[in-house]
Amino acid sequence: MATGGLSLEQAPRLFIPASFFLTVPMGMLAAGLILILMGAQPLGSPWTPSALALAHAGTLGVLAMGMIGALYQMTPVVVGTPVPFTRLAHVVHILLLAGLAGFLWRLLGGPALAMSIAIYCFKGALVSFLLPLGWALLRPATRDETVRGIRLAVVSLAVITIIGLVMARTHSGGVFTGDRVLWLQIHLTLALLGWVGGLIIAVSWQVIPMFYLAPVVSKTTQRWLFGLLLLGLVLPLVIAGFKWQANGLLSPGKVAAVSTFPAALAVWLLHPSLILHKLSQRKRKRSDASLLFWRAGLVSALLLIPLALAAVLLVDPRWQVLFGWVSIWGWGGLIMHGMLSRIVPFLVWFHSYSAQVGLQSVPSMRSLLSQQRIKTGFALHFGSLVVGVAAIVLQPDWLAQLTGVLLVTTALSLLSMLVHVLRRNSQ
Repeated sequence: MATGGLSLEQAPRLFIPASFFLTVPMGMLAAGLILILMGAQPLGSPWTPSALALAHAGTLGVLAMGMIGALYQMTPVVVGTPVPFTRLAHVVHILLLAGLAGFLWRLLGGPALAMSIAIYCFKGALVSFLLPLGWALLRPATRDETVRGIRLAVVSLAVITIIGLVMARTHSGGVFTGDRVLWLQIHLTLALLGWVGGLIIAVSWQVIPMFYLAPVVSKTTQRWLFGLLLLGLVLPLVIAGFKWQANGLLSPGKVAAVSTFPAALAVWLLHPSLILHKLSQRKRKRSDASLLFWRAGLVSALLLIPLALAAVLLVDPRWQVLFGWVSIWGWGGLIMHGMLSRIVPFLVWFHSYSAQVGLQSVPSMRSLLSQQRIKTGFALHFGSLVVGVAAIVLQPDWLAQLTGVLLVTTALSLLSMLVHVLRRNSQ
């Protein structure tokens, strides 16, 4: 495992990222229960309250929880500057959980007060997260494309949260006066391509060579991908600054969607193709079950540009649902799940055993988590993805409920895996 250039001594105490990682299965569990209780209803159109609840159980409950935990861990290690007031992470965690609970409750039929409370919780979480993390990111000891990617992802998170909170006010009695379709498109673009895509790309520059001994991607290639990503994120915001007359094919929302193409090209075509190629050249030929998640997630990414085009150009709303499903539970969800199965054992080994190397016998990192347990988690996650695709296309309640059962089972498997590994930290 190559760790050159990383400030591992700057890493926070394990319980900081671990508290967020342990919540990831709860997001999966919430999504599974929504499908079990509501059947195919959330899968018919992306704009129903139940569909929004399902999508945000994935984006907030799974992806954001894991990514925020990863940022607390990675920022001081990669940037070289510690994040101050790390105990504020517990405040962020509690506020995110409370906000997500109120958000989902309102969308699933709860009182308007639930959304009002959720909005205040999300505001508090955003400020408590951005201030200390931003301080570290603005004073980096290291300056490279990974740092720039993390900065871009965090800025995207701030913008999508603000847009989302303004639009969420309509669920608590407020009014949104802007072009809703346009701002939903910008929200979606910055969320998937800027926040999730930006962080996946930035993290991959470090973890793919470090954990899998794959060749390093050249700095020139990293800069080109970053430039394309930045261009595709800025163009929709520029378009939002103009006054448009909606006229069918040239509506502001569709123009904004098309303008994201440079970012989509970088995140969903060039990057996955590049990383799949690098993984095929890895020096270590020993099998690693976590690579199943990476490869499946990257292949899912390659499907997203065609699905996005179908979602924009075709009338059937199931294309939009299918795009969201594959992007959240396929591309983002699979890579998140795979990284947890690799990073958490590393963190436990580093915090509990690294100082004892050379002084006494210590377990290997690989021994902390069996490959079979990782493969079981992959089979369940990938099975839920495939069955979910069938449920979206065919729309029977029983397939949607089966998808929910698989999501719940995946959540329990992931929770069991995390608890199993983290328990070794106290031994």
